[in-house]
Amino acid sequence: MTKKVIPNINQLSYGMTPEELISEGHVDVDYFYDPDLEEIKKDVKEMERIARESDKSKHKRIEF
Repeated sequence: MTKKVIPNINQLSYGMTPEELISEGHVDVDYFYDPDLEEIKKDVKEMERIARESDKSKHKRIEF
């Protein structure tokens, strides 16, 4: 009996894009979802909103 070797995600992902991995069924879309990153994006948008609203203050902003 021959044992079938199943490659892990690191072996599969070498040279493959996330779209290829998903379309070929190697991973699920949720594999690439990071809830912490989504929370950071929300926080950044909130900080940008606050910065825009406080732009009317006497302090001069320095653009990066």
